[in-house]
Amino acid sequence: MKLFGASASLLLILLPVAAEDMNLVKLHIDSFTIVGIQVRTSNAQERKESSIGRLWERLAAENLLDRIRYRADTHVVAVYNNYESDKDGPYTYTLGAKVTSDRDAPDGMNAVTVLSGDYAMFTAQGGAPPQMTVDLWKRIWSLEKPGPLHRAYKTDFEVHYSAQGDPADSRIDVYIGVVK
Repeated sequence: MKLFGASASLLLILLPVAAEDMNLVKLHIDSFTIVGIQVRTSNAQERKESSIGRLWERLAAENLLDRIRYRADTHVVAVYNNYESDKDGPYTYTLGAKVTSDRDAPDGMNAVTVLSGDYAMFTAQGGAPPQMTVDLWKRIWSLEKPGPLHRAYKTDFEVHYSAQGDPADSRIDVYIGVVK
């Protein structure tokens, strides 16, 4: 199975969870690299000041995706890594694009590798992207221990699919690294 160009193997479907989450899907994702802009933040900090929101604004205002060489596709990818602890601790957020080579990363951008491993996949579709993303993360947090989702806190990532101007067409997939 191919997901946005990455190999993935279906591992598990149908865990006993809340009705809207009956199909908690786990996949094995091979490692890949993105190039983008980044910030060190935390969920508490994001509630006070949206440094992630400012990265999104900068990505659009400065047409930063057009500066990334060797793009693998047209999707925007956000990676969460370097977790200090769990959802309450600091982490690094990188916003950019998947690449086939991280050579010649533009000044001010970093290359980040998404680790190979098992990921739970969550999807939201057809809404205003910022709020849709926040709502999806709230759903993910509600499934954590003692629920069915046991996060690894190594690498998580989002894939944002182009809405072509119509929010009804917007879609986001969030991949959460899980422990085996």
